[in-house]
Amino acid sequence: MEQILNEYCKQFNPGLLLLSRPTGSGKTYTVLDFIYSNFEEFAAQNRKILFITNLKKNLPIDELKKRFVADGKEDEFDKYVLFIDSNIDTVLKNLLAIDDEIPDQFKTEIYKKLKSHIEILQNRQLPKEVKDSWETEIRKIIEPKFRKTIIEALKNNFKAKKDRISAIKNDREYQWI
Repeated sequence: MEQILNEYCKQFNPGLLLLSRPTGSGKTYTVLDFIYSNFEEFAAQNRKILFITNLKKNLPIDELKKRFVADGKEDEFDKYVLFIDSNIDTVLKNLLAIDDEIPDQFKTEIYKKLKSHIEILQNRQLPKEVKDSWETEIRKIIEPKFRKTIIEALKNNFKAKKDRISAIKNDREYQWI
């Protein structure tokens, strides 16, 4: 598999590679080795290595970081590795911390429901079934409704997409997004 990665991924403009191998065949660790061994070469060529998976456990980001740290390359890890959480994971991790930054216009009933659900989920004694049920409700119903209110507010205040993006990047009222 290592040979496949080296031959395929080091081509100019190789496109996507789908690795479909049995569980336990070493896909994850081979890919981690490839990423770590080749990130500098790819960065020098202004190329990127994208690892896309539907399960976060398939890319043990902490293990990858340990490899960088062990070789004194933590700065390179911070510079070249980007891990993108799902919308729901980002909201669950960050909403309470940025609550003070969110303008009152966005603190609607759906926001308050989202916030209260997240606060309840922080109870470590919550049974797993209850926690899973609340997380599912947040993921499927509450967070999408809240996101929709944000999108509507942006579209009402900024007609062009580039203006909406600019507002999120530069306007304090929207940077929390």
